[in-house]
Amino acid sequence: MELKKLLDLAEKFISILIIIVTCILFSISIYTLLSSIVLADAITNDLIFQLTNQFLQSALLFIIGLEIALTLVKHSFVNVIELLIFAMVRKILLASESSLDVVLVVLSIIALILVRNYIKKETLESLLRES
Repeated sequence: MELKKLLDLAEKFISILIIIVTCILFSISIYTLLSSIVLADAITNDLIFQLTNQFLQSALLFIIGLEIALTLVKHSFVNVIELLIFAMVRKILLASESSLDVVLVVLSIIALILVRNYIKKETLESLLRES
């Protein structure tokens, strides 16, 4: 029993550490983006595209970091599936892939969403049967 408590404490500590580091790195990333805008000689379409891409990359990494921390604290298949969905969304938004890769990632995301909804439905039904 003591080992389980120790492992739970370690998971919570790692989760808090992940949240703190993720927040710090996200803040640094936003500061860098804002300073790039301020120091830019001219705002061009290419610069706007690059900054938007960097912001999306930072925001999605921030969300993935928070989802990892949540997955460590709450051991649930739904959390793992949501983490996978965010990772796939990040991949499809930020990586230059072929059309086949994009289609496969979209189909994978749809499959994960269906599995997540099925798990949530089964959990809800089992809770209703118990009460």
